[in-house]
Amino acid sequence: MEHNENNFAYLRRTSIEKYYCELIKAEHACEYFPIITKVIVRKVLEVFLKDIAEKNNIESNVSAWNLFNNINSSPKFSLPEKIYNYIEIILVNGYEHVSRNNKKISKHPIEILETMHNILCWYLKETEPLTVELIGDLNFRAPSTIEYMEKEICKIQKDILQKDKQINNLRKKIIQLSNKPKIISDVNKTIIEIKREKEILEECHKISIKKIEFQRKQVSDIEKNYKTYIKKLEILKEKCNENQELLFEKESQLVKAEIENQELKHTIKFLDEEENTIETKEHYIEKELKIVRQSYENLSKLTNQYQDILETMEFSYDRDLQKILELQKNNINMKISFEDSIFNENIVIYNKNTIEAKRKISIFKGILDERIKREVRNGYIYKRFIGLKGRELRIAYTIINSANKSNNIISKSKETLLKSNEEKFLTSLSKNLEDLSNISDDEIKLVLYYKLINLSQMHVGVIYNRRQFVQSVENIVERAYQILVDKKDFKGRIRKLDAIGSYYLEKILISLKNKNANIQIHDILVDKIYKIIMKLKQNEENIGKTKIYYDKFDLDNMSETTLKISIKSQVFVFLSIMVSLGNITSFREVAAVILEIDSLISKRPLSDSFYDGERQNLRFPNEYFMILMALSSGITSISQKQQEELLPLLIAEIMSLDVEDNVNFDCYDRMVDLWRHKQQRYNDIFIEKENKENVLESLLKEKQELEINNAELLRTNGALVERYNMYKDEFKEIVLKSDKRILLPSYISYEGLRNKKEMAENNINESKNKLGTLKSMFSPDIWKEQASKLINESNMVEAEKRLIEEAKQKPYFKKEYSVFSELEKQIKESNELLDKSEEKLKDKNSLIDNTKKQISKLQRQLNNIKEHYPDIEEGYY
Repeated sequence: MEHNENNFAYLRRTSIEKYYCELIKAEHACEYFPIITKVIVRKVLEVFLKDIAEKNNIESNVSAWNLFNNINSSPKFSLPEKIYNYIEIILVNGYEHVSRNNKKISKHPIEILETMHNILCWYLKETEPLTVELIGDLNFRAPSTIEYMEKEICKIQKDILQKDKQINNLRKKIIQLSNKPKIISDVNKTIIEIKREKEILEECHKISIKKIEFQRKQVSDIEKNYKTYIKKLEILKEKCNENQELLFEKESQLVKAEIENQELKHTIKFLDEEENTIETKEHYIEKELKIVRQSYENLSKLTNQYQDILETMEFSYDRDLQKILELQKNNINMKISFEDSIFNENIVIYNKNTIEAKRKISIFKGILDERIKREVRNGYIYKRFIGLKGRELRIAYTIINSANKSNNIISKSKETLLKSNEEKFLTSLSKNLEDLSNISDDEIKLVLYYKLINLSQMHVGVIYNRRQFVQSVENIVERAYQILVDKKDFKGRIRKLDAIGSYYLEKILISLKNKNANIQIHDILVDKIYKIIMKLKQNEENIGKTKIYYDKFDLDNMSETTLKISIKSQVFVFLSIMVSLGNITSFREVAAVILEIDSLISKRPLSDSFYDGERQNLRFPNEYFMILMALSSGITSISQKQQEELLPLLIAEIMSLDVEDNVNFDCYDRMVDLWRHKQQRYNDIFIEKENKENVLESLLKEKQELEINNAELLRTNGALVERYNMYKDEFKEIVLKSDKRILLPSYISYEGLRNKKEMAENNINESKNKLGTLKSMFSPDIWKEQASKLINESNMVEAEKRLIEEAKQKPYFKKEYSVFSELEKQIKESNELLDKSEEKLKDKNSLIDNTKKQISKLQRQLNNIKEHYPDIEEGYY
């Protein structure tokens, strides 16, 4: 920024001259005591605002911020937005070391001075436009420091000495040119001109000396009183901090209350049913919190008013105003005490009611738990799904992801293909069990739940609502049954789980029969099959029903011995009878018998781990049975298009598990907690994406501004280069027409060549007049003169160049040549600005590209989460 010894001199010719002295003091102090500069400028602004208010009949006996707001809201006076912002900046910066607020608009003292300058210029243009026209230049320049002015004085002294030297040199030249009166006359004119320039420099020197002495005195005076200033500011800071601490304490209490309120609302929102007493309590709590909020807002406003009054009183020039503000301060203090008591009283009531509401919610949730447990229709499957854990859970997860993606039925036989796909499934199972070992059961179960929902192709109920979750499980069973209904080998039943279980047990029997249809079983197993059939026959749903097997074997009238012989000879027929008579209650018992058959066929002894205590008490091998059922179902040949067939299989797999009889919501609650963590993560990503989009919008605006600025810089740069090139001819013309050219060393040579050229031209013209145009064309004398003219012209060009170069070097043309220096400086600065602008534009484009990539990445993350958890956006509060 260009330096200037005084930016406010124009005020002396206006109606607001009274601000001049204080602003000059602020200007002189800005580099030495920046805090004092900001304080002085604010004090001047306060007086300025008070003057405006009084002229427009606006209430002015108030603190600074109130005064500012009164003016801004008055219909009698209009403040442009830019001026409003300027005033706000000065008010904030005036005591920024005292207040903890608005640090974001902290400015350098020179910027504060320039801001005040802009406000005053605006005011003068509005009120005294003619005066402003007469003032002319109102550009703000960086205030001069004492050090800068000392350097400037040294420069002026050097320039004065240089002028003396020039005058002495010219006087010596006059002595040398005693026989050339015309040239001597020109030299004398030059001496007079240089003397005039010297006088101007000497006057500048005197003025600068006075100014630097004045600035030194002012800085010295401020330095003497600096400690007093700072002490006042520290006292002011302590007073302000007392009230700020009170406000911060209340703010902390309010924030805690707001967080508790949100948590309470969240808990109430996720209750499965509404409850009148809880809702009433919630409304009452909200009402109390509203009072607390209002009380805090009142305290905040009063604290700001109190601080504003303190600041205005401490540094105001107006003693009468200070007395008025003292009364206002006492009144504000009383109001603060009153609002503080209201806040304390209501925050205590709020906290008590919140504790009571939490207690009621806890009791109501317990009642709801019992109520919903009684409402569960398919409790058998619900309990087993909720109880899924460990390796069984991971096997179920593998099954639901096992749709064959690349069946090559052209190049392989059916048997080879089946074997290959079974191997792939078992390999995938082994890998999944290993890969999923470090992932929690709740995490896998949550994903499994949504995959079941997806396979069922039904509307997703929100998981956090227990009723909707239970209904979703019911709907999954319904859909699983519908998928099997159209299959030829599926036998429907009233109880859908019975039908689904029987269907997949039959699939296992078919698979075992294909391996060995003529298997021989031992008497113990025959006896076990017999007992199960007899027991199942007595079930209510089997009594009185005609079965195809009944007609063939007459089971009701067959003796035990005959029946056992038939079982032994036709194992798979009676196993099918056992399955058809079975239901979900007997599912595991029937499945255990089928497992023994599988053991005999595969000649794989049942592992000791399958027995509990004595070998006679077989413990059901869940994992093995799940794999056997999956392979028997034809899972390895299911394509992606047939994925829905995995749904009933998964239901059957879950049916085979053994869990506690009681319906327990603990596992469900953990799933919901995990879902909420996912939702919070989704929300965080969404907010981050929105922030990035806002950043991108700002970046695009900034880029547009940079492009406009860059185009303007290009135009400016082009104009400067053009001006520089044009001035080359101007400078040449100035030098050649100037009387000072005679002082240049090449002048005599140049002048001699010019005279010869003119002489040759005159001779040519005279010959043409005498001989005529035609004869002159063949005249040797004219040719000679023509050649002389061309040679002189060529030599003149070189002499002219030397003359111009000498003019650039000599002090006689320093002023004229300084235009070149100034233009070169401007071009250099313009090039630097242009380079910086283009670099900024490049950086901005890079930043925009990176931000777009980040937004795309975040959107992919959101899509991925939503794909896995379709109800992730439900329940926002």
